[in-house]
Amino acid sequence: MSKAVEKPAAGRPKDLEKRQAILDAAARLFLEQGFERTTVDAIAARAGVSKLTVYSHFEGKEGLFRALIAGKCGEHFEAREFTELAALGPREALLRIAGGFLGLMFHPDVVALHRVLMNAASHDATMNQTFWDSGPAPTIDSLAQLLKRFDAEGSLRVPHPQTAADQFLSMLKGGDHLRVLLNVGETPGARRLKTIAQDTVEMFLRAYAPQGAV
Repeated sequence: MSKAVEKPAAGRPKDLEKRQAILDAAARLFLEQGFERTTVDAIAARAGVSKLTVYSHFEGKEGLFRALIAGKCGEHFEAREFTELAALGPREALLRIAGGFLGLMFHPDVVALHRVLMNAASHDATMNQTFWDSGPAPTIDSLAQLLKRFDAEGSLRVPHPQTAADQFLSMLKGGDHLRVLLNVGETPGARRLKTIAQDTVEMFLRAYAPQGAV
């Protein structure tokens, strides 16, 4: 079947409802069955739509998965591009990013997805690569662009913004995230997550403070 189907006009309520139903169905099936075993037919049946309708909204499973990851990120990050937060200054911008990132990483659906990805890594990397390209990679890149902006204006000194962005996000996850993934620890509460965000931001700001500022 050709997938080159004309996409419906955006904004129509029924189209939006169907699109969300497809996304919800795909999310559940990916978690239940994994990426490889989930079929477009199964997604269409779970969503109560035709296979043609699925293809009219998304370009198959990978398109669906990318949309799911982008949507989940959008729920937790207030800015599509982190450079939109530059006017807030380093501390406030990083605190907002940290809060959104921690909320995303410890969301039950995201934790469950990480476990599925870990299980799939040894035999099928398709889902893992799509996840990386749709979520972590653009998040790191966007943060790196913000850090580059702060470096250019002199509010921070970040000679290697891509590395620094990776460091910042990795510090936020810390051991808490791994313990939750391995099911040997409880999901941190709101107070704990706020403390992690604040402490990580302060550590990062000290590490990348402009010369003579500390």
